[in-house]
Amino acid sequence: MCLHLESVSSRLQKMEEEECGAGDSVAMALPVEPVYEQAHEMPGTVDMPVADESAGFEAGGSSSGWSWLREEDQAAFEEDAERNAEQAGRNIRMRQLLRERRERKATSEVPPPQEVTPEDFMEVGKGGGTSSRRAVVKENQPPWYVARPHLENVALRLHEELLDFDQFMKHTPEEIQARRDWVRTIGGVCRNLWPKSQIRIFGSFYTGLSLPNGDVDVAVLNVPCRPGTAMKILADTMLASGEISWLEIIESAKVPVMKVRSRSCGLRADIVFNMQDGLQTSKFIRQSLKDFPQMRPLLVFIKYFLLQRGLNDTFTGGMGSYLLCNVVLHFLQRHPCMKDPRLYSATSLGHLLFDLLKYYGRDFRYDVGISVLDGGYTFRKEERGWGGKGKSKGKGGIQLCLESPLGSPPSDLGAPAFRMSTLRNLFHHGEPPLRHSSVDGGWLTTLPIAAGPCNGVITSRYELMAQQPAALASLQRSSDFQEGAEGDGPMAKRMRLDT
Repeated sequence: MCLHLESVSSRLQKMEEEECGAGDSVAMALPVEPVYEQAHEMPGTVDMPVADESAGFEAGGSSSGWSWLREEDQAAFEEDAERNAEQAGRNIRMRQLLRERRERKATSEVPPPQEVTPEDFMEVGKGGGTSSRRAVVKENQPPWYVARPHLENVALRLHEELLDFDQFMKHTPEEIQARRDWVRTIGGVCRNLWPKSQIRIFGSFYTGLSLPNGDVDVAVLNVPCRPGTAMKILADTMLASGEISWLEIIESAKVPVMKVRSRSCGLRADIVFNMQDGLQTSKFIRQSLKDFPQMRPLLVFIKYFLLQRGLNDTFTGGMGSYLLCNVVLHFLQRHPCMKDPRLYSATSLGHLLFDLLKYYGRDFRYDVGISVLDGGYTFRKEERGWGGKGKSKGKGGIQLCLESPLGSPPSDLGAPAFRMSTLRNLFHHGEPPLRHSSVDGGWLTTLPIAAGPCNGVITSRYELMAQQPAALASLQRSSDFQEGAEGDGPMAKRMRLDT
């Protein structure tokens, strides 16, 4: 009996040793492969020997080493081993991809960083560094928006947003090339009609202040006939060739002008004949932009601000581009920061926009005239014999007098702006929303309030150029133009062809 019990106890002890050996082998076999891979990836480590999964079977005597387990436990062990093997394979692939990425990054040529030179705070001539491709922004944000959550000062945020807006409104290389091609088309027709004629570009496209929907101002020089006659001949020729889809001739203006629209791209052009005044004024504005780099962002914003409200055309009593340039130039000449270097370095575009609207909306006395010559000054209107001739006379309105910086004798550029009362009220009511704008929600609401992004110039920013239908040339033709130009009968001062 004792021997029997001893043999039973020895057999139980042997089985326990076999179970411990098999369990240890299985436990060692499971994590070995990931640890081995990690050891090869970590520098300075020693390779670990790989334990074969079959060791667990050999410890227990071939595949019968797991025979002591229940069938469910055996399946779980096998499933764990398969998952560990799959994970180890994924780890190897991931480490290989990371290693290849590090190698590509190390071998690729990295351009040296640009040196940052100290510059004044108002060095805004170059603007932001956005590409000509259309930006992708959220639906509730304006398309020129660039997130800058680190700026909390409203004036500084407005400064950056004005630069972003200016960059957004700049012509893309494709738009510039399309305008040049449009000018070449007009020039080709003119040279065929008048071989000695010369084509010159002036206006906003020449100065770089043109909006995306802006037209091209073209001067045709050395034309051997009157401007009115030349307009009608050119209009008839371009209609016959199918180059234009829209036409308007205005002879009653101070400078007779012919307005056309390209049929191929939809761009517009204002054409004048034998007039060089526009060339001189454009050169003057271009030089002023170099002297005052703050002018461009302010002018682009104010031009769009007036365009939205129909106050950007001198012909309708608004403030045209040339008048607006001189108005902003006079403001910058008189601003205190231009005479104090310390104040200049602390003045942003946001401060200048606040002060510009406040100056012409509340502070400026419209009973004096403006001159931008000799550094800018004001004078009494009676000294020039100006004032009291505008359409606002007798209606409680005001009139802006601004001496032309070019030409002799000087003329009053502000006389045609007979809606100056409306413009002053617009500036007066536009300044408070800017000053008290909120930054809640992560982006400044200043420009969207003053210059709403829902206008077609913004929403269709990159779709403004499109092919146009042919003009309905059902009005006077070439023979009628010649008869009207040479005959004694009255000739219409304004003719128009619509699509």
